[in-house]
Amino acid sequence: MKKTVCIYPEDLTTDFLLPLYEHICNNMHAIGIHDDTTEENALDKIYAEIHYAESVVFLGHGTSDMLCGSRFENIVFEKEKCDLLCNKRLLLLACNSNQFIKKYDLHCAVGFGFLPTSLRDARYVRKLHSMRIEHLQESDIEKYNTALVDALINTLSNTTMADFHLFKERLKFYISRKIVQILLQRETPNYRLVADALYYVYKDVISS
Repeated sequence: MKKTVCIYPEDLTTDFLLPLYEHICNNMHAIGIHDDTTEENALDKIYAEIHYAESVVFLGHGTSDMLCGSRFENIVFEKEKCDLLCNKRLLLLACNSNQFIKKYDLHCAVGFGFLPTSLRDARYVRKLHSMRIEHLQESDIEKYNTALVDALINTLSNTTMADFHLFKERLKFYISRKIVQILLQRETPNYRLVADALYYVYKDVISS
């Protein structure tokens, strides 16, 4: 079986991703790394595991020029480490990983745009494309996170990891279903804004 490694740095702000991590490890038979990446030798363990991997999934935080570990200043991948990601299939679930992929000219990679998965994100960034998101409440964020994880669990498999065109089409389908549910159920104060934010999840996805 071809080796897949899923990197999921320990971080309270990404606890909502745990069901997705478990799905990847249990159903895709991936090697999971869910460690505090600030501990001694933690990054060396990650780099050693991905050396012979065909596919790498990263679940966490990022910017246009780095993917972060258990703390924002704890960098897992930046320019100097991008050679470790070359010639692998990459799924990078982190804010602005679409820009990271473009910046370092990575191939066979899927990346995402800005993902407002916390109140801090919404208050700090304030805008998602033309939308003002600083008014999102905790229940709105929880609904967004749950919908995002559910859509990704339904989308992600060994088959879609091998065919990123199929991955994008299935993600669009499952997120669209979540959007319809949110608009019909109206369970949070800013349900329409949550639905619009979910639309930009698949709108901003890139594959290269």
